[in-house]
Amino acid sequence: MVKKVKVEKAKSDKSSCKKCQKKISFDELRAGVDCWMGGRTVTAWLHMKCMAECFKFDRCKGKGKCKLSGMTMERGEARLELAKEYTGIFFKLNHSAAALADFLKEKKMDPKSIKGYSALSADEKKLLWRSSSVRLRRPAAKA
Repeated sequence: MVKKVKVEKAKSDKSSCKKCQKKISFDELRAGVDCWMGGRTVTAWLHMKCMAECFKFDRCKGKGKCKLSGMTMERGEARLELAKEYTGIFFKLNHSAAALADFLKEKKMDPKSIKGYSALSADEKKLLWRSSSVRLRRPAAKA
C-alpha cells in the first residue's frame, strides 16, 4: 500500500526517471511512489517536474481502491490520479493532501494547478482542502 509521495535528494546517480527515462543526478531533488514491479515493492523515482505532470483529478470509471487508505471508491467519485503511460495510482480526495503534502511543499505547487481541478464541484474542493491529516495552505486571497 502506498503511504505517500516521497520527496528526497538522490543518494546516488543510479536511478532514472520513470517518465522521461533520463538519469536523476546525485543530490537532485526527486519524488517517488511505491509500486509493485517484478514481484516486489519498489520505489519508482521521477524528476519533480515530471511528477507534477503526472497528476490529475478525474472520476473513478469503475470500482477502485485508494492506495493510501485502502478504502473503496465508487464509480463516478472524484479522485486524484498519479498516472504514467501504463499504470495509475489513485487517491480518494480526502486522502490526497496527506499523500501529496511533502511534494506540494517542496515543489511550491498549488493544488489548483493540477489538471482537472476546475472540474471538481465546490463540495469536492472543500473535501480536498479539509483533508484528513494534513491541511493544505490556501493561496492568499487577492485584494
